[in-house]
Amino acid sequence: MHVVFGIIILALLILAVRVIWHTLKTTWLWLSQWRAHFQRVRFRNSEKIALPARFTRQPALPSPDWDDLSQRVRQSLLERNHHPTYRLDALDIDLQVKLKTQAILQAEIEITQLQCTLAEAQQLLAQPVKKRRNQALPLPAKKPNPAAGLRKALQGDKSASTSHVH
Repeated sequence: MHVVFGIIILALLILAVRVIWHTLKTTWLWLSQWRAHFQRVRFRNSEKIALPARFTRQPALPSPDWDDLSQRVRQSLLERNHHPTYRLDALDIDLQVKLKTQAILQAEIEITQLQCTLAEAQQLLAQPVKKRRNQALPLPAKKPNPAAGLRKALQGDKSASTSHVH
């Protein structure tokens, strides 16, 4: 029993030593990195102070001209997209075929409608022509005024009655 407890305590001791060792190692690495960083910053600041203003360090590359760069990117995109792909050509051809087929079908529909109209007109022309009554009857002369005939009749009676009395 004492041996088992001894082994357990030894394992815990080894585990604790490993955790402590790992913690110390990471702390040492972290501190050395920060020390190197501070040395670089201090060296850079001392370099700026040591050089006069006209001899300050210039960047090796010129600053990028963003307008020119964006124009070049746009131009390359337009050139890349300007070249048609085979898929795009195939789709264009399919569209043209479908549009032509649609135009042909519309023309056939119009032809059929015109043929129906022509058949109706031919049926109307094939029917016998009826004579009009107005053309068969002669046009009468000017009709006399009915009031004039009535006056003559009344005057004729007066003259007849006056002749009987005398």
